[in-house]
Amino acid sequence: MQSGKNKILIVDDVPPNIEILNSMLHDDYEIYFATNGQDALAIAAAVMPQLVLLDIMMPEMDGYEVCRSLKNDPSLQDIPIIFITAMDRVENETQGLELGAVDYITKPFNPAIVKLRVRNQLELKRQRDVLDAKSIQLHLANEALRQANVTLEEQKLQLENANRLLEKMAIEDALTGLANRRHFNEVLNAEIQRGHRHTDDLSLIMCDVDYFKRYNDHYGHMAGDQCLHVIGRLLPQVFKRSGELSARYGGEEFAVILPRTPAERARNLAEVLRLEVFGLGIEHRFSDVAHCITISVGVVSTANFEGRDMEWFIKAADAALYQSKERGRNRVTLYAHS
Repeated sequence: MQSGKNKILIVDDVPPNIEILNSMLHDDYEIYFATNGQDALAIAAAVMPQLVLLDIMMPEMDGYEVCRSLKNDPSLQDIPIIFITAMDRVENETQGLELGAVDYITKPFNPAIVKLRVRNQLELKRQRDVLDAKSIQLHLANEALRQANVTLEEQKLQLENANRLLEKMAIEDALTGLANRRHFNEVLNAEIQRGHRHTDDLSLIMCDVDYFKRYNDHYGHMAGDQCLHVIGRLLPQVFKRSGELSARYGGEEFAVILPRTPAERARNLAEVLRLEVFGLGIEHRFSDVAHCITISVGVVSTANFEGRDMEWFIKAADAALYQSKERGRNRVTLYAHS
């Protein structure tokens, strides 16, 4: 057997027919033969020929049945089949083609016709194999591209999530979830600039947890963090109008920016906050004010922004907060100014 040649399986129950075909083809092809249908199927499965020359009229298992069996086998169904027959009736040819045969060779054999039809079918088979291989390569390339796109989309989503997290971390206090000092400063500055243009009321609330150092010292810093976290969750429930911003100003101090809010409403909201914190009933046995956590609050409000910047607002609110502490804590003080 010579390697590199196309393999042809000749199936005929008449040995002289096999000898004739072999003499025509053996110089150019690697020839296998079988004299019955069962052997033909076994040899086809073993050697995987590129072409089968199949006699129709055979005992026990005729060529049509062999063809049907080959086409029903996923591993053999792509092997082209040329029927060998002495019959020339159209219905016989039609039956074979319907079963999947690609051509017919009639007896007696014409060597030139046999060689031409064999060569043509092998060339068609080669071209189909090339196309199939390219199709597989294209499918694999498309699948790889799809997977790459999926990976890219996943990485893009991860990057977007990471960027959102970074943006959130840049403006949010990790403990309370409120705005941090940096974001508070940005918003307050923006509201002051807007106030200069529209002369709307702008109020600022500053509040401080009373005797918080004593609370930390006696209950521990974890309890202190939990206390600030609970108060932090309370602020957005009180200040929930569009544009209102609650922030952790630093330590145990909180701040709230109230755009378009006059002094009396700001003071009333601050009082609501004071009462809500008191209503939490967070035990504080070491406070000089009450048996539970309380806050002192300072409020400043103005519609006159002439010469009044962020520093003025913070100092004014802080001064009012200091007055609340001086007057006994657990109270709200409105900053008085002309």
